[in-house]
Amino acid sequence: MKKFMILFTAMALFFLVSCSNTSEKKDTVDTGDTEPTDTSDTDTGEPAEPTDPTTEPTGEPTEPTEQEEGSWEAKYKKADAQAEQVSKDVVKANNDLGMKMFSKLAAAEKGKNMMISPLSISIAMAMSTNGATDENLDEMKEVLGFGGMELGNVNEQFKHLIASLVAADKDLALEIANSVWMREDFSLDVKAAFTEVLKDFYDAEVFAEGFTVENINAWVSEKTNGKIEEIVKEISANTVMYLINAIYFKAAWSTAFNEENTREGVFTLSDGTETKADFMSFSEAEEAPEFFSFSSDWGDSDGYAVVRIPYGRGVFAFYGIVPNYDNNTNVDDFIAKIAEKGFDHYISELTEKEFPLELPKFKFEYEKSLVEIFKELGMEKAFVEGGFHNIAEAPHDPFISDILHKTFIEVNEAGTEAAAVTAVEYGEKAMPGGFYANRPFVFVIRDDRTGSILFIGKVENPKAE
Repeated sequence: MKKFMILFTAMALFFLVSCSNTSEKKDTVDTGDTEPTDTSDTDTGEPAEPTDPTTEPTGEPTEPTEQEEGSWEAKYKKADAQAEQVSKDVVKANNDLGMKMFSKLAAAEKGKNMMISPLSISIAMAMSTNGATDENLDEMKEVLGFGGMELGNVNEQFKHLIASLVAADKDLALEIANSVWMREDFSLDVKAAFTEVLKDFYDAEVFAEGFTVENINAWVSEKTNGKIEEIVKEISANTVMYLINAIYFKAAWSTAFNEENTREGVFTLSDGTETKADFMSFSEAEEAPEFFSFSSDWGDSDGYAVVRIPYGRGVFAFYGIVPNYDNNTNVDDFIAKIAEKGFDHYISELTEKEFPLELPKFKFEYEKSLVEIFKELGMEKAFVEGGFHNIAEAPHDPFISDILHKTFIEVNEAGTEAAAVTAVEYGEKAMPGGFYANRPFVFVIRDDRTGSILFIGKVENPKAE
């Protein structure tokens, strides 16, 4: 009996130990505390997605993952919230200024393609206004349409506006960049408060070194994706600073045109002569998108047609406005009417419907100094010394010596690519710290022992013999 009890006890102990080991094995498998095995390089047995070796990389954004879609939805929500905070007064000021300038410039450029960027001009000039003082500040705000607004509020509105634009649509590229370039000796006297405002509200890059044509143009080319390679041709001896805005835009149509439908057709010029153009359209066999369109009475002497062609998710769009056949108004006079009535007047009655559409492909550049046009609009004190003491005090007395504006656009079956640069150039009359013989000057050859002058003369033109 004793032997039986010993044997029974031994077997019971063996059974308990065995159960304990089994339980420990289960714990090590199911706790989830261990690091997962990396299977990224493991052959799962599923066939890999085939790659077409004949397909060239397009550079276009790939289809987003579900996670990326979620992040873009968050970006849209944030961007749209920023847009809601933008004052209608600031937008109206920008658009009204742009239409006034466009009307005046178009009238002066008869028979020529031309384009400006009201947004680029307004951003560059808003940055400049932060350096203005006294009567010059009042005059600049009045011309820019900011008359009754506090400058701090204007800066805040532009910050919201820029933020709302750059993240508005994943299916298009929109980049807005700002920079300040200063001659090194001048930068030592520039007030820190001025550059801090530009950094805080306009996200401006500040360069106090490398004040060269090559460096400035390289920055411009980079920010416009190479579409505008040069804005500054030379830097004169009395130029001390540039405030620069650059905008790059590239967007695909929400519904692309089929290249096979593009046909050569006749385009009638303003002088009545005809030329050839490549017209994009949608065939009857295709499911043409329902564009927004409105036409006034085609028999009306003021008749016109409007089309809205959306990009991406539809928050950006291309608008075309053309006088009808019975409207004998030339395009420059028609532009003056748009400036007078406002652009919103011409799109206020758009209705969505299908209709025939022919749009010519086009591509061009435009370049213009805006100094004279701003003077015509009433801005004069900005172009003489003494009005920008928020930038630097005397003896510098900086003033705007030029406002350079350059644009690029290409419209084709895929969509639109456009760029703009506005560079506000500052000079100074007083040039401390150096001798700059960049204007007519007098020279003397003298015997310093006796003080006798051997020769005296003047140079009006160094190249004249």
